Amino acid sequence: MVSMDWVIVVVLVVVLQVFLQPSLADLFTVKVERTTYSSEYGGNVVMGCKFSSEPAKTHRDLKVIWHLMVTNQHQEVIRIENNLEDIASPKYQGRVKLLTDELKNGWAKLQISDLKISDSGTYQCLVQTAEGNDYKTITLSVRAPYNSVSKKIERTAEGDKVVLTCKSEGYPQSPVVWHDGHLQRHSPNTTATTTPDSLFRVTSQIEVSSSEKNNYTCNFTKDGYSATFHIPDDIRHPPGKNDALITVLCLGLILTAIGLGVVTYRRRKGPRAPRTRICLVDDGEKSMSATPCLHRDKGSGLEDTVITEVENLRSHLKAYYNEFSLTTKTRHHCDSFAAEELPLRLQNNEGLPVRLQGLLPNAGEILLLEGPPRSGKTTVANILLSSWTDAASKFFDASILDLFMYVNCSTVKADLFQDATSQLSLSEKISAEELRTVLSQSNKTLLLLDGYKEGNHCFDETLRRFLSEREACRILVTSCLGDCPVLKQTLKTEGTLKLQIQSAKY
Repeated sequence: MVSMDWVIVVVLVVVLQVFLQPSLADLFTVKVERTTYSSEYGGNVVMGCKFSSEPAKTHRDLKVIWHLMVTNQHQEVIRIENNLEDIASPKYQGRVKLLTDELKNGWAKLQISDLKISDSGTYQCLVQTAEGNDYKTITLSVRAPYNSVSKKIERTAEGDKVVLTCKSEGYPQSPVVWHDGHLQRHSPNTTATTTPDSLFRVTSQIEVSSSEKNNYTCNFTKDGYSATFHIPDDIRHPPGKNDALITVLCLGLILTAIGLGVVTYRRRKGPRAPRTRICLVDDGEKSMSATPCLHRDKGSGLEDTVITEVENLRSHLKAYYNEFSLTTKTRHHCDSFAAEELPLRLQNNEGLPVRLQGLLPNAGEILLLEGPPRSGKTTVANILLSSWTDAASKFFDASILDLFMYVNCSTVKADLFQDATSQLSLSEKISAEELRTVLSQSNKTLLLLDGYKEGNHCFDETLRRFLSEREACRILVTSCLGDCPVLKQTLKTEGTLKLQIQSAKY
């Protein structure tokens, strides 16, 4: 009798399995291709979960909710319900969206832009339809490379040693290792503080002899970025009072000798019409004889000023731009864009429209123009170039500018000024170092870096050094969103402008 009962039970189990198997197979499920994502600070990421293997199938009453799981709590990020999208958390405003076009393919994809360190965590993708509901979790890690290392050298009170300082920002916190040219390691004093964006600002210092010839390298081991000091070559020796007096006397003797030589030469060759050169000074461009250009008293002492053939350099640049950059077709395109599209696209950080003239920085100022790909940033650069080469332009007044240096950052390889002289065919007219000097001291020069993206260590380092040393040069940088996090952090809010996409025409 007992054995008969067991037979009956087994038969019932088999029958239930046969009847229930189809319904179990039809249970609604959510799947993910990847459970972990890693992306960079300031960049973008798209995470998705699959809720249907039949793209053509219509999901009635579709509801998709993405949560960020924080300490056992669910912080809602975004939801779509009855075809209405809602962003619940203020910290994601303007940065997140659901790719609604993917819903018909059975994908609930979340896109997060301008990533923050605080975006790291575990996200839950919850999908509910008339067929059922299910969820899956995905982990996102946001990191920030230490890709811009600044250097500083300071003398100690005793004067026979110097303190070498390396500083950079990134995430997570990075150790810093120092070694010299003999591969000997040095023990640094390293500290770290947290920025408002949750990045670590790491500062590392060592103290070394100021007279012993050696190289010292700081290496941020988290990403491998480094900076090298060349001692004693990199140590600046500020001139004292005696040095200044000796310099003045030497220059006086040199000028006297030059004057005597000129007088003797003219007596032999006969009288000549006086020649003048263009001297770049902080007050602008003045035409004067060569000798007064050599010195200028600024009250606190005598400073060397920059003498250059500005007219020749300006003529060369305008001819170069007209021949290689500004074709008739390009100018027509620029005029149409400036008249029809730009007034709707160019905005400040508050979303208010900005006139094209607002792209001209003040003397010594840096402006950053950000925009997504194909938003027209290079077209804007060509509009400014066209206005400088053609004084009759009605869109942008560039008459205040003596020199306009355009650098295409998509093709740069190393040093900023070497690339500039190479791109603009200036190598036979001016050296890279002379170009640096001209740009750093002229308040009537605009340096435009088009399509700049941080990550080229040599180029980034020369640009950073120039930004810290320049006096009056105006600088305009165009870049895609998130390509210049370090530069953007150094600028004030009003130093950043945006170029929005209104249509695909440009």
